[in-house]
Amino acid sequence: MVEAKSPNVLIVDASGHIRRLVATLLAALGVRHCAEARDVSQAVAQTIKHQPELIILGLGSDSTEALLFVHRLRRGEFGKATIPVLGISTSTHHAVLEMAWEAGIDEVVGKPISAIELMQRAGALLAPPERQQDPSRSAAE
Repeated sequence: MVEAKSPNVLIVDASGHIRRLVATLLAALGVRHCAEARDVSQAVAQTIKHQPELIILGLGSDSTEALLFVHRLRRGEFGKATIPVLGISTSTHHAVLEMAWEAGIDEVVGKPISAIELMQRAGALLAPPERQQDPSRSAAE
């Protein structure tokens, strides 16, 4: 469950159905403020306007624009460069995941979307830093 203050989340996906599905799943985590964008150009404007605490970004079959968006975000061209980004990818092939991580995406979930996986990863990215688990600790346990 997300802390008392409901965070702002930006959901970027070409599909209105996916945006609504993700917003519904986030509501179960206590997220009440979801801005939406159907493409990267809208995402830039929404990021500047809403300053989200999390961006959930659809990575379609041609994810070039989405990866460029994340690269620009990480350079601080708009918004805070440290905003966590959760990618939703049509492919979880190693090369796709590697490109996503190199661009600066924090986590990636595959389609078809697993509600539990999406909620767990989004919840972890929204958790305050002191509550986020050190990945090296979980690997050692």
